[in-house]
Amino acid sequence: MKYLCNGAALQGQHYVNLLQEGKENPDLRVYIQTRLLCPLEKGRTYRIRIYMNTDNYPLRAGIRFDTAFVFTQSGSCLKAPASLELSENDVQKKSFRLNHPWYMLEKTYVATHNATHLLVGNFRAPQKKEGAGGGYSNAQLLIDSISVTPEGGPAVCPNADSTVILLYTEHHRHTIPEQFIASGDLIHRLDGASGCDTIILKDDLFTVDKNSLNDRYKQQIDEALNRYKGNRARIQLIGYAWQKASEEYNRIISADKAKAVANYLVYNEGYSFDDFEVQGAGKTKPRYDTAGNAAGENNRVEMIICRPPLAKDTMRPRPVVHQPDTLVIPDILFKFNSSELNKNLYSSLDSLIKRIPRDGSIQLQVNGHTDNAGTSAYNNSLSMKRANAVAGYMQEHGLGNDIRLITGVGETQPVASNQSAEGRRRNRRVEIIIFYSPD
Repeated sequence: MKYLCNGAALQGQHYVNLLQEGKENPDLRVYIQTRLLCPLEKGRTYRIRIYMNTDNYPLRAGIRFDTAFVFTQSGSCLKAPASLELSENDVQKKSFRLNHPWYMLEKTYVATHNATHLLVGNFRAPQKKEGAGGGYSNAQLLIDSISVTPEGGPAVCPNADSTVILLYTEHHRHTIPEQFIASGDLIHRLDGASGCDTIILKDDLFTVDKNSLNDRYKQQIDEALNRYKGNRARIQLIGYAWQKASEEYNRIISADKAKAVANYLVYNEGYSFDDFEVQGAGKTKPRYDTAGNAAGENNRVEMIICRPPLAKDTMRPRPVVHQPDTLVIPDILFKFNSSELNKNLYSSLDSLIKRIPRDGSIQLQVNGHTDNAGTSAYNNSLSMKRANAVAGYMQEHGLGNDIRLITGVGETQPVASNQSAEGRRRNRRVEIIIFYSPD
């Protein structure tokens, strides 16, 4: 999933590039999702509108309304059906932006159930493509904006603002929140900052007869152990118990749980007791809610596999983290009191832009600024127009896909006093901020 920022977007500077199916694997796909600003009400009619375009793929998008976020470990087809699908039959308007066609699709939908979340993507069952060429060469769907608007009554509910705040505090675009991870799944990868794998083993670890492990756990354990076999420190098995009993009882029970895992691996998988460090932590460090029925989720064994520390002479140096650079486009490169670039000074602008790397290692932000002459509204508008003018010029010179944000902040961020002509001249500027990748 790529959030692209360039002038080809219809509504603003951003659109989402969404994989609909893999070329060699038709089951491969990606979805996007969000919490709705206002809950969907069963029986109410809504107008669903989506702006999209596509290349070499049918113009369609499935939408599912749900009651929670959905998380999976792989980009495969979701088994849940779509609530509705918008397709070529729902096209209401066709527009162009820099010769890119954009379509507005719209249809009405009567909610079949209450819902709080929205998922978008391809919910159709995978179909094997005939021929050696496989499936579509570019099964991508570009989405600029989506709206779900109730018919009749207010469009926004009283708690919409608090929902926006909640959305901006959720930072799991590339990770799965721990509470959504299934039993037995890895929750920390070895290549992460911790240098360890941690697998959560819950009470359903063993089969009913206690003679073997449930398949989903066995696969995770085997993959983790085999990955680092012969190249790891000792394996930690830390048991936790959350019974309605004394602290000492929970400590003993938790130690027994951890020992049972070690015994199984020793007698069934060929490991030695020397490979394990077994602990019983009892009623400590709960991972889940400690109230009501959820408290039992804290009964678990954590299997922690850490890589051994590197020898001093083999330790790699930390990567150098480059601080952002800022290129300043002065007011003189624009026509007087205008957002139009001065063509006579293109060579000066080119000399600045040539300093920007072209190897895909950077991300760019373009910010427009003014002095305090004029109204705030006028300054905000002018600063945004100038930022867009510079961004457009950069796009023409091959930097469009590196731009991640274009803003106009008017007079709010001066770099000098507005009390002098020289200070005001310095404040009238467009800044190109270059962010470097840490690797």
